[in-house]
Amino acid sequence: MDCNRYCVIMAGGVGSRLWPLSKKKEPKQFHDLLGCGRTMLQQTYDRYSRIVPKENIIVSTNIEYSLMVHEQLPDLLPGQVLHEPTFRGTAPSIAYVACHIRQLNPNANIVIAQSDQLVLNEELFVDTVSRGLDFVAKNSKLVIIGIKPTCPETRYGYIQVEDNISACNCGKFYKVRTFTEKPAYEFAKIFMESGEFYWNSGIYIWNVQTIIDSLSKLLPDMMHELERVFHEYPNRDERRRKVYESYTSFPNSSIDSAVMERADNVFVQVGEFGWADIGTWDSLYGALPKDESGNVIIHSKTMMYNSHDNVVSLPKGKLAVVQDVDGLLIVDSGNVLMVCKKGNEGDIRKFLNDVRMKLGEDYV
Repeated sequence: MDCNRYCVIMAGGVGSRLWPLSKKKEPKQFHDLLGCGRTMLQQTYDRYSRIVPKENIIVSTNIEYSLMVHEQLPDLLPGQVLHEPTFRGTAPSIAYVACHIRQLNPNANIVIAQSDQLVLNEELFVDTVSRGLDFVAKNSKLVIIGIKPTCPETRYGYIQVEDNISACNCGKFYKVRTFTEKPAYEFAKIFMESGEFYWNSGIYIWNVQTIIDSLSKLLPDMMHELERVFHEYPNRDERRRKVYESYTSFPNSSIDSAVMERADNVFVQVGEFGWADIGTWDSLYGALPKDESGNVIIHSKTMMYNSHDNVVSLPKGKLAVVQDVDGLLIVDSGNVLMVCKKGNEGDIRKFLNDVRMKLGEDYV
């Protein structure tokens, strides 16, 4: 396996849209959401270990989740887990890990992986990512894997591509024209029908020096500080402490808004491997098998009577008896029981904000 290939698994998010199953103390990436016996983080690690040497897989996570990462991925060495001392968005965390990897291998080609995604065709996925890594090894481009829309989904970002392509032995790569984040339904329908737009999968591929050059151009103050720390503190523990001291001064920004939407060397590689982002209860409902009445039962003993299109998630060992209800989300997780209508992501945000305001952090 190519020793210049690296993978960074982003596992620091809270996953609040899947509350109350996903909470700050144990976010969604540490749950077996799909009922396959492996958590989302473990499935992601398994998937990328077919592409990248296991010793080159790095998990970027919040410091609060470090112990859970090591418990779920015991093969990782301490140097393979990079901590964010606080939540500042993906741009600072990717900048930090890029400087870290460059110190290990200045020729590294990196895939940035999300820890909450479903992939149906593993063979096509492995082939696609491998081709992307080969492409960026020879071209100073920033690559996003784009997914051809199958419906006018409003939960995803859309990327418009130009007609011109960069064709090579690695496949076809389309230059990016525009980004649109979570459009209204009417625009999503136009985008899908035009054939010019792809969903933003959040899977990025680039050479380590290419992304560092882009970050240095677009976020010069942050990169100047990181470059200084990595130059002056070769000891890993001391360097980490210095990064922690500076981290709160870094911009709270996503890699899309900070770099990908502003750089002029961004390309889309089309992925056709069956993909879904498991970020909401609706997406989880869509991804999981259903009974003859359209109900999704997650890890639960449930008896359903004249009930349709519901989601039920209970702790192990608990039984639910559900009668004459349709389209409900029934979740019992730790100290929270939630029963509400399925299909409105805004309601979950409202519930979560209200709980935080009125009852504090114990339930979130």
